[in-house]
Amino acid sequence: MPELQRFGISKDVAPERMRELIQMALVSLGEILILDRTGRMVYISEAYARNMGVSIEEALGRHITEIIPDSRLPQVLKTGKATMGDMYYRNGNAFWVNRMPIWEHGEVVGVVAQSILTSDLESENLKRKLAGVVRELNYYKDKYKQISTARGDLDTIISRSPVMEDLKDTLRMISGTRSTVLITGESGTGKELFACAIHNLSERRDKPFVRLNCAAIPDTLLESELFGYEEGAFTGAVRGGKIGDFEAANGGSIFLDEVDSLSSNMQAKLLRVIQEREIKKVGSTKTIPIDVRFIFATNKDLYQMMKEGKFREDFYYRINVIHLRLPPLRERPEDIIPLTESFLQKFNQELDRQITGLTPAAALVLEQYQWPGNIRELENCIERAFNYTTGSVIDTEHLNLPGTTVPPAEDAIGDYTLKQIRDHAEKTAIQRMLELCGGNKKETAERLGIDRSILYDKIKRYHLNCD
Repeated sequence: MPELQRFGISKDVAPERMRELIQMALVSLGEILILDRTGRMVYISEAYARNMGVSIEEALGRHITEIIPDSRLPQVLKTGKATMGDMYYRNGNAFWVNRMPIWEHGEVVGVVAQSILTSDLESENLKRKLAGVVRELNYYKDKYKQISTARGDLDTIISRSPVMEDLKDTLRMISGTRSTVLITGESGTGKELFACAIHNLSERRDKPFVRLNCAAIPDTLLESELFGYEEGAFTGAVRGGKIGDFEAANGGSIFLDEVDSLSSNMQAKLLRVIQEREIKKVGSTKTIPIDVRFIFATNKDLYQMMKEGKFREDFYYRINVIHLRLPPLRERPEDIIPLTESFLQKFNQELDRQITGLTPAAALVLEQYQWPGNIRELENCIERAFNYTTGSVIDTEHLNLPGTTVPPAEDAIGDYTLKQIRDHAEKTAIQRMLELCGGNKKETAERLGIDRSILYDKIKRYHLNCD
């Protein structure tokens, strides 16, 4: 009897009665299976045996793998680590399974498994909770699609211009903080790419990166999208409620594009979130702390909008902690050819082509064009040229850029100065020789017949890639 009390069993209960109670308890628990230390079945309930497709008689005394070859119970015996709430499929049925080791004197002497056939889940409360879990899981799957496609780091920012190199240096400096960043620039300058680079350079790189275009969602729905909502918060709210983008981004970063489109009311709500680092779901009074880095972007002049009363002053100064202005492509012509070369590689793979480069005249056209659509327009231009080119080189006739004067093929000068043509030819020749020499500057200078100091000056002048 003292032995029974060690297990919390009353001394007033006879051993025989105790065995009966234990047996009834096992039956009431439903689908139960117990293995000894060798993995042999010493107890199996009728329900467990039925759902496994065996009889109690043929199961008892046999090793679990003889009945269930893919059972995970031997692993629990080996490691002593329980597995709770696993989904298991057998004979076309799905089960929730808990597997728990049985310990004695610090040693695993058996394992007990409890399973529930999902179709037997009659509890409405449990069904509701499971439905909420499924909805939340689906929400995270949708957000993961955004996260998994939001890629970008310093290597994906193609540039040789001094202004862009300075911006990349700034990215390295600010990546280690959680300070709010405002990225401005014309459409197509790569604001989202910079936002991704900030996230991927930081210690948050393994955490979520959630992006949202504020102009793409009506203001009436934006609050529930960002903050989430409780069940019954409004007509049409799904059962169980929904988490919002702020919660989804917790521990990571959130990128809010076209922030200029936010209403004054929404700006005030976001201002409080940034200041307090906490949110309230729609229809809830409970605050939820969040740890998120905020990155905002716009192609508008927020300062001018603020002066005109179209943007909140307090919100402007709150989000304008670190300001990155991305210059339009026309202000950094040195980047046009490097970007073009990266697009050539991309479309050669995507379209299964072997385009080797541009003619000098085509390169001049690209460098002289103003690119109102910036990098996005350049990318579209190169993809369009791939569809018109039958040979291995893109020429002026394949670019079809509006407002450009294309020099005749037999006259490379056309509307371009001799210096422009000479500089482009020199730049191209030096770059190709550097590539042929594997970046060896001494050999490159010797093969070009120039002094090495002159080569260094030209590499610096043309912002050439020496790798």
